[in-house]
Amino acid sequence: MNQTDRQTDRQTDRQTDRQTDRQTDRQTDRQTDRQTDRQTDRQTDETEYCHTVCLDSGIDYRRLDRPAAGKLYCLTGEPGAEAYLDVLFEELALRQKTVTGPHLLTVLGRDVTLEKTCGSIADCTFHELCGKPMGASDYLEIARTFDTVFIRHVPILTLTLKDQARRFTTLIDIFYDRKVRVVLLAAAPLDRLFVHTGGEDERDQQLLDDLGLTDEAAVRLTLFTAEEEIFAFQRTVSRLREMQTETYWVEGGRRYRSRHLNS
Repeated sequence: MNQTDRQTDRQTDRQTDRQTDRQTDRQTDRQTDRQTDRQTDRQTDETEYCHTVCLDSGIDYRRLDRPAAGKLYCLTGEPGAEAYLDVLFEELALRQKTVTGPHLLTVLGRDVTLEKTCGSIADCTFHELCGKPMGASDYLEIARTFDTVFIRHVPILTLTLKDQARRFTTLIDIFYDRKVRVVLLAAAPLDRLFVHTGGEDERDQQLLDDLGLTDEAAVRLTLFTAEEEIFAFQRTVSRLREMQTETYWVEGGRRYRSRHLNS
């Protein structure tokens, strides 16, 4: 092949490459235009035919006025509060066909003892239910066994007590879902029971160091965890309000539940 033929071949190859590139570019442009047109059409259709509806009314319906079942939330500092709970327990216990005494539960091979029970009623302290390493499986068994639970000496739940506060939140969630009735003796009114201050900074910092998190990541994690806990606490307060209503108290009775399950 002489030099002239080689130059002709190179020119032909370059011309072919340019034509191929132009064709590819035009094809890509057409595809991009079609995709853009379809996306624009969808957005136009959504704007014309779809309406955004906000389902959050901003109303906590559990806080609406509903008849109360009686005095089911007492303050520790109130004169005679302990005696009132004692009398209420005795009144409910009179309807049971058994004597008052301890009750042993077996949960996942472990023994859980509630010191004061009578039939389907349990009279417990906050420490007994939330001050020990107990979890959802324990609370589920308690909810299965009892339809009414007294919880005495609930402290103000600061971040220093966040482990106990998390257990309390889990406890109330399970009781609420299974219509267990509760009577509480607490150190503060319900709307001031959870306080988002305090905390064991050294322990938390040690945990973050063990996880190898940077300061920025640690801040994001801390904020996320705090937001989750605040939401859970707010839900617990809202549920406790509903659990004091007459409707909830009546539906939580074991006789009521058994009658409606059989009907």
